[in-house]
Order: sequence, then structure tokens, then C-alpha cells
Amino acid sequence: MLYPTSFAIHVTYTCPLACAHCCFSSSPENTDRLSAEVILGAIKELNRDEIDLVAFTGGEPFLLGKTLVNAVDQANRMGFTTRIVTSAYFGKHKKTALKRLEALKRAGLDELSISWDDYHEEFVSFTSIANVFNIAKSLGISTAINIVQSDHSTWSEARIRKELGLAENSGDPICESPLNFNGRAEEALVDAGLRKERLLGPCPYVLTGPTLSAKNKLLACCGVIPETEGLTIDDDFSPKNLQKSIASALKSPLLNWLYLRGPYAVLQHINEKYGVAIPEKSKIGGNCEACRHLFHDAATSQHLN
Repeated sequence: MLYPTSFAIHVTYTCPLACAHCCFSSSPENTDRLSAEVILGAIKELNRDEIDLVAFTGGEPFLLGKTLVNAVDQANRMGFTTRIVTSAYFGKHKKTALKRLEALKRAGLDELSISWDDYHEEFVSFTSIANVFNIAKSLGISTAINIVQSDHSTWSEARIRKELGLAENSGDPICESPLNFNGRAEEALVDAGLRKERLLGPCPYVLTGPTLSAKNKLLACCGVIPETEGLTIDDDFSPKNLQKSIASALKSPLLNWLYLRGPYAVLQHINEKYGVAIPEKSKIGGNCEACRHLFHDAATSQHLN
């Protein structure tokens, strides 16, 4: 039986950075933010028999200060594994990084996921990344670095391991993922080029990892294309409706199709049945791009109902 195993909360789309590849178009000017009441209320309504992980992301979660600490504390006390996704912008000074991470460790933070790559480098130095990575590890927080790559990227898993002095078999997760031409990247990075390795197949996130967006919308997946009606399962989220909304989404034939076959398979079906032209696989950066085409292109979306 299909059911959610993780729950992500986009606590804000405000960010000190304005990276060219940001699918949420986060920036210092973006003011979308969830209230502490909604964040804590959502956590309280999660099904502890199904959900294992609660992840706090954005935007930049560390901008929430004490609210973030309180949210981690509540999720931890309820028995969830907790994760924060961050740019580690606060790591320039080790004392500051230590203070902030110690507070979260005391609250029960289990995992820290650092986003850093060629696009983040414009705003955050590798020194900050190394500081936060090493301090988090010293506190016993499981720490990963996630790299988004285009065909022209200079930062890779091997390079980051070398810069951090990590052995290849150290067990420290340094993950590479292909650039998605969504959000700001759709216009800012049109000439970036696609790397050869990218995923076009069953989507492992739809229905298994619902997300509460910083626009107060409950989404069926990780939310890389947040303004998508077909992936929105509650347009005006209220914590009391969380379980009802998820239960309804789990019955959706289309969402189940995306999970089992993936968005490109749906595009192929529409192409074969209705003769609608679709992009070649070689022109699509991954599942999220395929989903954007599926839901946002009028020629294909009209056949989803």
C-alpha cells in the first residue's frame, strides 16, 4: 500500500541568496513564510505510524531562528527523524555556526543537508561550507552535501571530498543531482546544458513525500514546481485537514500513475493516444521538468481530466 513516509515543510522562501538555479525563486525579496502556528500545527497532525522523517527546508530555514529550534524540538519529541536543508550561509564564523548548530542539536536535530554547488558559490564561500560541515559532524549530526550540476559544472562529489579531506569510502554522503530548468533556472540558465545522467522514470517522491509550501499549500510531492494545480492537494492549508487531504490524494489515479510510471510515461501516453507532440527525452532535465511540461503545457494538460 502506498503511503507517505516523509513530510517536508518549506518554512519560508526568503533567502539571503538568489541562486540562478533556484526552483522556488527564493531571494532576500521573497517574503513567503509560514507562521509558527501553522508549522507546529502541521507537525502535530502527522501520522507517526507512517511518517519517519520531517524535513525543514526553504528558502533558508535558519532565518526562522527560535521558531526553527522549536519546530525541530516538537518533531523530535513526537519521535520523528528531523532534517534541515540549508545553504550554510551562516558558517563564515565558526563561533556563530557552533552556537546555531548546538541549539538545534539540543532540540534533537538528526540530519543536516547542505546545498552547495557552482550556483551557490556566488554567494557562499566553500570555507563556510567546510565550517558548517565539520562542526555539525563534531556534534553528532549526520551531514550531507547536495550538488546540483549542469553540463558545465566545476564542482563534483570528487572535488568536494578532496577539498574536505574525505576518503572516497568515508561514508559521508556527497550527492550529485542534475539541474532542473524550473523556477529561476528556466530563464537564467537556458545555456547551461544538461548533464548526461538524469532521472526520467517513476517518481519516488509523489505521495510518499508530501510537502507544505511556504505559500501555505499542501503539495503531493517535493514541490519543485510549487505553482502547479495538479500537484496541489490543499490550496489553503489548515493543519486540521492534513490527514483528510493526504487520504484523498492517495486515491488519485493520476498521482499514482506518476509514482508508478513517472511523468514522461504520461506524456508518452498522451502523445500516442491524442497525437500531441512532446519533447524528446534528451531535451528534458528530469522528472520535475517533465512534470512541468505535463501540467503547464495546455496541449498536454487538457488531457489529464
